[in-house]
Amino acid sequence: MTHSEFKLTVKNEILEDAGYGRTAVHYHPGDVMIVDEEMFNMIQSGNTIERPTREGWITFDKYDFKNEVAVTSVNVEYSVRKLGQRKNKMSAI
Repeated sequence: MTHSEFKLTVKNEILEDAGYGRTAVHYHPGDVMIVDEEMFNMIQSGNTIERPTREGWITFDKYDFKNEVAVTSVNVEYSVRKLGQRKNKMSAI
């Protein structure tokens, strides 16, 4: 299984909308947002993403980030190995 994470560098301020006409900067230009492959594919396809925060929500799309994205992929492999224990003849005593 391969796990990939995508590091998007913010190009435009991403504002948090807390309702009541209040907005605050949640991500500044130069900040890095890390997303998984599913989220990256949604952003890359041109969707506008709304993500909840503690105070409200943030809305962003692919034009809020720099075009170049750093990708880290890790291959995860699960297996079983033996310790090589031998049967102990003394255990019957």
